[in-house]
Amino acid sequence: MKLEDLQDAIGNLNDNIVTEAGKVRRKRTRPLRYRVVAVAAAVAIFVTGFIVIQNIRQHGELPVSPDTSKDHTVMTNISQNEPETTDKPHRAWQTDLVSGIAALAMPEYPVMHEYPSEELLYGSIDDQEAYDRAHTAWMSDRKRQRYQPQGYQDGVMAFARETNRLLLTSDGENRVYSPINVYLAMSLLAETSGGDTRTEILQVLGVDSIKELHNKVDSLWNAHYMDDGHTTSLLANSIWLDKSLSIKKETMEILQDTYKASAFQGDMRSAAMAEQLQKWLNAQTDNLLESNVESAAFDEDTLMALTSTILFRAKWVDEFSVGKTTKDTFHSPTGPVEADFMSESGNNIYYWGDKFAAVNKSLIDSGGMWFILPDEGVRVEELLDDPQVNALLEDCSTYKQQKYLVVNFKVPKFDVTSEIKLEKALQELGIETAFTAEADFSPISDNTDLYVSGANHAARVMIDEKGVTGAAYTIILVGAVPPPDEIVDFVLNRPFLFVVQGHDGVPLFVGIVNRPQ
Repeated sequence: MKLEDLQDAIGNLNDNIVTEAGKVRRKRTRPLRYRVVAVAAAVAIFVTGFIVIQNIRQHGELPVSPDTSKDHTVMTNISQNEPETTDKPHRAWQTDLVSGIAALAMPEYPVMHEYPSEELLYGSIDDQEAYDRAHTAWMSDRKRQRYQPQGYQDGVMAFARETNRLLLTSDGENRVYSPINVYLAMSLLAETSGGDTRTEILQVLGVDSIKELHNKVDSLWNAHYMDDGHTTSLLANSIWLDKSLSIKKETMEILQDTYKASAFQGDMRSAAMAEQLQKWLNAQTDNLLESNVESAAFDEDTLMALTSTILFRAKWVDEFSVGKTTKDTFHSPTGPVEADFMSESGNNIYYWGDKFAAVNKSLIDSGGMWFILPDEGVRVEELLDDPQVNALLEDCSTYKQQKYLVVNFKVPKFDVTSEIKLEKALQELGIETAFTAEADFSPISDNTDLYVSGANHAARVMIDEKGVTGAAYTIILVGAVPPPDEIVDFVLNRPFLFVVQGHDGVPLFVGIVNRPQ
């Protein structure tokens, strides 16, 4: 049996076990507090936008009258067990239109069964049976979303390996970005472009054809979309169009159906269009970035913009004890600083390479967070393209240099923010034509003067005793020998690398902490 087949089989087995376990949890359950705290445990939000403008704006063109006769806002309940389904809509449906703005497309999002309340387990026999039914329906929806064709995430993994070294190198500053978010935004760019412009983007995304990209994006989107009251992982895309652009219906349908993209059209120079953009961004990000969104607008020559968001909430499987958080020294590149260090001690797998040590801390039903500490005398940037680090992140189960032992783990609470311009990195990756007058955006419009004028990314990530919190807004240990003891101290008191992975290993965000803030 191939390794991939074995892993798939194990995954199926685990989910089946969980399904059956739901039927006997009234006999063996975790404390109710374990679930309740998860509501506000962790947040990660990333928005990426690519602004596309004309070389010379054509003021004489007549505006297009959008077709608003069709109702694009009918949600489809894919699951069949109606009583337990959630009735809350995706945030895209909560965005009211500003006067003068037309919605050309509104995608359909999956409607999922809520994770059942564990209070039912303490109730009557009828309550316990209701829990069983609800849990079975919830698990069915979860499987539908997460079980995707083998290899669907490969493009993002390879993309992250390349972009990490380009986007995270800095002069002692904190850096963070979201690989999956930038990947999806670039996929939107590929869909709206043609010719050499599209070919260059597809090569960077690791696919041979636009059809292959459709399949990969569809799987990636579904695998990372979860809104069940237990895990929150919401993705959204949108395209913003000036009223002077004539839009091709076929491409708009693909953007709506495959990329789940909303589409808005109006006067890009107007205050109304900027207001609509801000309302949409706030809706997708739960108003967590209001102060950043206040300045979001299109410049005078913007004719098209693409945006992509991810909202992610999870919680540590094992929370840090607040009572064990103490002040200690973090050795930043600019000198020692005092920070609040969280501590725990227990059995864990300890990984090491020639230049680093690493520990993973699990998130409930949502993958985990890697903490990777360079050895003394090794710059953290050296780990960005380290083959052993890449091998560990790709598949830790087959990584040879690991040992199960007692780990005394100590990490500072941190709040890091960075803003990154993507243009140079994208051009170094091979996306060049999109930024020139030779750019081809014919799949979306017959306008021949469109090109990419800017691509930016900003992100913020925080961790505390309960979990990980991140927000972003963008327009466009010990050498190569085993540890000598059965107990090891893993203290992150100098610059380190972190990676938050989804349930399937896809990097949701990656960063370097040079100074906890």
